[in-house]
Formats: sequence, structure tokens, C-alpha cells
Amino acid sequence: MSSFHEEESPQNRLLGHCLRMALAVVVVGIAVVFVLDREERRTAVPAPTVNVLTDRSVSAGKGAPPVSELVLKAGPHGHFLVDATVNGERLRVMVDTGASSIYLTPRDAERIGWPARRLDFSERYDTAAGEVRAAPVTLRSLRIGELELYDLPASVGEQPGSLSLLGMTFLNRFESYEVRGDTLILSW
Repeated sequence: MSSFHEEESPQNRLLGHCLRMALAVVVVGIAVVFVLDREERRTAVPAPTVNVLTDRSVSAGKGAPPVSELVLKAGPHGHFLVDATVNGERLRVMVDTGASSIYLTPRDAERIGWPARRLDFSERYDTAAGEVRAAPVTLRSLRIGELELYDLPASVGEQPGSLSLLGMTFLNRFESYEVRGDTLILSW
């Protein structure tokens, strides 16, 4: 009786070896892609959108650059509009380098708990539209994204307005601010 045992031909051995090598290359390639993808997600800055806070994770020290930036994109009319949470209420405001202070419209002030009847309109501002009266207030908190500032002096306008403004008393809280084309970068 003869046994049925065939020797593997050299061509079959070579083919098997090539298939094992190809499989090993594919497995290593997939592992490298997973490692790189995980590293990218851990260090990547969030995709830029309107009003995004980016953290460059730079260690602060003497002469060190600011550790964080708030990047705002201008809207279609060139204004820097942002959704802010003021004293817990969400407001749409405009960052305005031409305004001297933080200015709230009477409507926005009422939303955060300051009705006009409870305010003392003792301040005067010269604007392009003439002199306006305003009431001094202090914002307990102002939040934009991950940025939160506390105890900000502000004014509530006596006359209705379209938008509340974040002027120089807001901007001066930062290490720097810069306009580059349609982008405003606030650094601290």
C-alpha cells in the first residue's frame, strides 16, 4: 500500500511565504494607521469654525507666548459676532475694537436681570449717533467657548440698540489681540 503524501512543490511554498509576508505587511500597516490616528486626535486643534477656542498647550513662563487663543471669524458684513453667556444667559454680541467698553442693549440687560427701571443712567458716551446715556453694571461672568472672565465693568444703554458690544474693557483683558483679514485672534 502506498501512502498518499505529496511533497509541497517549491512554487506552493513560495506562494505561501509571499501570502504570509503580504498579510504581515497589511497587519503592520493597519497598526501604524491606528497609532498615527490616535496621536493626531490627541494633539490636533479642533477644526476651525466660527468662534472656536484653540489651546496651543504652550507652557507659560517668563517671555513665553500666550497659552491660548480665541479665534473669531468675521461674518458676511465684516463684523465679529459671537455667542456669549453673560451671567448665565446666552447673548449674541459683537466684538468691537472701536467701542470703549462693554455695552449691553436694554433688551439684553433685561434678559440677564437688569430691567431699565432698576438702573441709574448716570454715564454719558459720545458716539457717531451723538451722546447716549448708560447705566454702569458689573458682569458677574462672561463666557465664550472655554474662555470665562469675571467681574467685568459694563454699561447698559438707555436707548434700544441692535447688538450688545464687547469693546476695549473686554479686549484689554487679553495679552494681545490682532485682526488678520477676516479673523480676530485674542491671545492670553
